[in-house]
Amino acid sequence: MAGLLRNLDLNLLIVFDVLWAERSVSRTAKRIHRTQSAVSLAIERLRTAFDDRLFEWNGRHMQPTAKAEQLAPQIRAIVNQVNDALSMESHDPRRTHREFTIASADYIDWLLGGPLMRRLEQEAPNFAVYFVDAKPFMIEGRKSAETELFIVPRGAGNTATMSHHVLFRDRYICVAARDNDAARRGMSVEDFVRLPQATYTADPKMLYSHETRHLAELGIRYRYSLLTPHYLTLPLIVAETGGVAIVQERLARFMAKLVDVKLFEPPVHYPEIEINLYWNARFDEDPAHRWLREQIIDLATGIPGLPVRRNSRPATKARKAHSSRPVGRKAGKG
Repeated sequence: MAGLLRNLDLNLLIVFDVLWAERSVSRTAKRIHRTQSAVSLAIERLRTAFDDRLFEWNGRHMQPTAKAEQLAPQIRAIVNQVNDALSMESHDPRRTHREFTIASADYIDWLLGGPLMRRLEQEAPNFAVYFVDAKPFMIEGRKSAETELFIVPRGAGNTATMSHHVLFRDRYICVAARDNDAARRGMSVEDFVRLPQATYTADPKMLYSHETRHLAELGIRYRYSLLTPHYLTLPLIVAETGGVAIVQERLARFMAKLVDVKLFEPPVHYPEIEINLYWNARFDEDPAHRWLREQIIDLATGIPGLPVRRNSRPATKARKAHSSRPVGRKAGKG
């Protein structure tokens, strides 16, 4: 098998490698600057060479066969070796045309999107970056190779086998309307969970987030009234209601300048949030990918720090359950 791989046209291996990641003939063609018909022809040649269908349309995308899954790591290694030989020392981001998908939350888009765009304008004008919402399934197993980068909290998914770098740390804080007297610093856990909650979720069918997962681990249930995939909308929502939201402190402090909300420490102890940059190991030696990682890591060092909090102990981490909706249950009725 190794001999066959070595003797194949390198262009065919590149098509295989990109198609395995993209699962789309059109996106593969766009990424390697070929026509769709040329990619389709390359797929037929690969099928003949390996005596296997390799990729088959399942109604949504090009699904790899078992043999394609077996070949993928070997082909990726060969492509990496060639890239190393041709590009490692001479990689010029100004002349490279690449598209990258970064899975994160809108909080990250807001925090790093502007600085990253300015950096690309100055140093890599032919790079294009797509921010998409990070979903739990995207990080699982081989799925992680379909997205170039993830910027998510440590513990937000099954990232044990992925390469990573710590970017920065943040804290959670409560946000409520300024005139909401029921929401206040020093309130008990019991009073807190009685308030209507506006909550972020990464999954439209479940309450799935880093912050609510922590509450679940403490055995705390609360009454969520609204779920949204957008952190940036939470302060806007609670500003008009009697509810409360838990968001990242940097975002909360920024939004407090724009809408009439107050901030206070949660009555439940939260550890600091460690925001990490994750990627599938198949991208470790990709020169353009490495360059982009380095820029994101560098930009993260410029994120302003947070003020020191006053010494205070949060309310008791009681495990007494409240409300009929446990964290992690499907968001439907019942």
